[in-house]
Amino acid sequence: MNNFAGMVLFSKFGRSMKNRLHKPVFMNKPKLSELLLTAFFMIGSLMAPKLAICQTYQDYINKGNSKDSLKDYSGAIVDFNAAIRLDSTKADPYYFRGNAEFDQLAYDKATKDYAKAVAIDPNYGEAYFNQGNAFYELKKYDEAIYSFTKFIALKPSVAEAYYDRANASVKNKDYNGAIDDYKQACIINPMYFQAYYDCGNLYFNLKMFHEAIDDYNQVVKLAPKDYHAWFNRAMAEFNLDDANAGCEDLNKAKELGDPEAEDFLNELCGQP
Repeated sequence: MNNFAGMVLFSKFGRSMKNRLHKPVFMNKPKLSELLLTAFFMIGSLMAPKLAICQTYQDYINKGNSKDSLKDYSGAIVDFNAAIRLDSTKADPYYFRGNAEFDQLAYDKATKDYAKAVAIDPNYGEAYFNQGNAFYELKKYDEAIYSFTKFIALKPSVAEAYYDRANASVKNKDYNGAIDDYKQACIINPMYFQAYYDCGNLYFNLKMFHEAIDDYNQVVKLAPKDYHAWFNRAMAEFNLDDANAGCEDLNKAKELGDPEAEDFLNELCGQP
């Protein structure tokens, strides 16, 4: 808003100067004060267009975020670069530039910008969180876990942070740590069916089928139209030799549109 106010002010000033410069030439020799005044107005008129486009740090931040929301990530980065040139002591432009780089899949650049943001502001939780996701995409799971842990220390009540750290722990084969984090995510947000689902899958892969079924039960309650949990629960039930329950769940998965359920019904349940 300040920038627009400035543009209106200067454009008015410029129009009045054009009118003044087109007045008839002085009939008498002008006084020194008149020459100085004329020179002042001429300089003001020449400078007005430049002043009209002069932008502040906050202007660049706002423009960058607007472009980012429109998925113009390259344009957003240009504006965040300009904001950094105007004030390199603030954490925000590094964080926002990191977000734009993340969306461009430039994860390595993003991690570096997030690192600059938290170096300036060690309490910048969002930068740690996004840095963790960037490290995850780079398959740097130790670094991802570290970043998520830093975020959790600052904001311990965000379920997504535990979920994302759990996923990184699975990649690191720290299965106990992953299970603890999935559970914590579900404690914070009992509706977090994706955390129940992934925890159930982890239990399944660890051949802990009873525990897997407990988590799939939660998914079925929270997202009953998603066939994945019905299918996976069926597989756990078959591993526990509960064919009746397995066949019921496979039929439900088929009803919900699972393209693989029919083949398994033929093979495991003898259904045509």
